[in-house]
Amino acid sequence: MEIAFAFDGSKKDPKLLFSSIQGQTSGYGQYSAGGFFELFGVSLYSYAIPYLFEIPASVLSNKFVTIEALLGNEGKILNEKIATAISTNDRINILTDFFKSKLVNSQSNDKLIIKAVRKIRQYHGNINIERLSHDFFYSHKQFNRIFKEYSGFNPKLFARIVRFESVLKNYAYYGSLTQAAYSYGYYDQAHFIRDFRDFSGFSPKKFFEISGY
Repeated sequence: MEIAFAFDGSKKDPKLLFSSIQGQTSGYGQYSAGGFFELFGVSLYSYAIPYLFEIPASVLSNKFVTIEALLGNEGKILNEKIATAISTNDRINILTDFFKSKLVNSQSNDKLIIKAVRKIRQYHGNINIERLSHDFFYSHKQFNRIFKEYSGFNPKLFARIVRFESVLKNYAYYGSLTQAAYSYGYYDQAHFIRDFRDFSGFSPKKFFEISGY
């Protein structure tokens, strides 16, 4: 999840243009990045959404909304505080205080699912989901439902995304993208290329040509 505030104007007198919240995404997208002078924001794990906003993470999956649309008057007040802050440190303190106030009143408390999310990340997505649900004392159906509330996606899709991100992040250590893919559990090259296109929108060759990775 990403929370962002975009500003126009000079460093001495920035004006808040817009603020937004983007949930976790399962695919690629292209967004216009022009028209503002400065961008301030924070990235959080998707399981922060139920704790901060008292809604399932899946509500914001693949969504891009304004802070006011999600939080109403509370979002308007947050925007006003960020807009009148005189420094980046002040903005950080404002957001930190906002998050703390939300967490104090939070009713969400499913620590087992958060541990399951972390375990999938620990194993880079290369993990048996049915065994994982059993390890955390959930039925398969119950595990899928609760996991989606906290991660934004069903566990199998989440694991696919984590595995793809792990290959992309660590492939340099393996000498080649293909070797990295095999090391993270892809059983053949076609399987890996299919995930690569699904999540990036490009073939591996094209992606590295244009991304500067």
